[in-house]
Amino acid sequence: MSEILQKVSQYLFGPFSSWDGFVDALTRGPKAFIALESKTGMLYLFSGLIVALFVFWASRTQLREDQRGSFWKYVFPKSVYGHPSAIVDYKFVGFDLLIKFFLYIPFVLGVSQVTYVLFSKLSIDLSFSAFTNMNYVARIALVTLVSAAVVDFSVFFSHFLAHKIPFLWPFHEIHHSAEVLTPVTVHRVHPVEELTNGLVAGVFTGLLAGTYASMSGGSVEPYALFGLNIISFVYYLSVYQLRHSHIWLSFGPILSYIIVSPAQHQIHHSIDKKHWNKNYGFTFAIWDWMFGALYVPKEREEITFGVPDVEQSDFSTVRKLYLLPFVKSARRFKTMISSRKFKFDFDQIADPSRVKPDQVNSHESIQATN
Repeated sequence: MSEILQKVSQYLFGPFSSWDGFVDALTRGPKAFIALESKTGMLYLFSGLIVALFVFWASRTQLREDQRGSFWKYVFPKSVYGHPSAIVDYKFVGFDLLIKFFLYIPFVLGVSQVTYVLFSKLSIDLSFSAFTNMNYVARIALVTLVSAAVVDFSVFFSHFLAHKIPFLWPFHEIHHSAEVLTPVTVHRVHPVEELTNGLVAGVFTGLLAGTYASMSGGSVEPYALFGLNIISFVYYLSVYQLRHSHIWLSFGPILSYIIVSPAQHQIHHSIDKKHWNKNYGFTFAIWDWMFGALYVPKEREEITFGVPDVEQSDFSTVRKLYLLPFVKSARRFKTMISSRKFKFDFDQIADPSRVKPDQVNSHESIQATN
């Protein structure tokens, strides 16, 4: 236990324990768009641009006349990157990346580490000779695939919970409130959601680590590049950047049941009622299929992004994005307690047509401005 506490303290006080720690925390924000281990690193942004170029060439005849002549206007339209919602993205993400590695990411990492260690000790003993007798390359391939699947499921499940649990939804709502999508929108995430994600990831990766150790004795590691599981690396390098964009790219009726396409994630951000509660997945679409949430488009669909039936002014400033979710969540939690409804309504899933206006709209908010 003392080792765990020591590790947690390193996370919590790391940015302030030395000059190197301080500089590391200070530079991690810019690294989000530079470092190879970041999903929005420069390499992946550039490769996403190449993929967008192929999409542009392939769909040129279907584009509006003003987009056909210029690839740059197609990829970076002013209507998207100059939209007020995008401007809020830039402000929020710029500020958040500046402070998060000092103020709350150390806490998230500490909590995640404790959860990871505790659940790694709860995992069952699955030691058997079949795994250790496998070909070494086959063992690496299996461990790589299983670890990618477990991490991906943890991302799916935390996302699923953010929609399902009423008092968690307001924190995730700030991500969905974006009216246009850009790669910057990926980082439009509330600190409380970061904490929830860390807890869920700690549970599943802890169970994986303990089970893996009992099976193999830690004899092999997942195949990785730049600190990323090779499966994640390939996904980031190929189509990931188009998930949060206006560029439609579908994988068709077969592959979309296996891998989440950019179009499927854009559908998840849609305000159209037929798209609600669909496509929670990150990389693998199988989790959505298993939970009955998979939506595979048959053809290109026109999508309006955002959250329906809310006051858009609730999401117009950085301060509101940070503070209003606490007010909304507290009111929802208070309503649950006062009505003694402790069972989560899994049919609601943040469906605005089933939520009372005083539980979601700006009338419950503080009047916060930048």
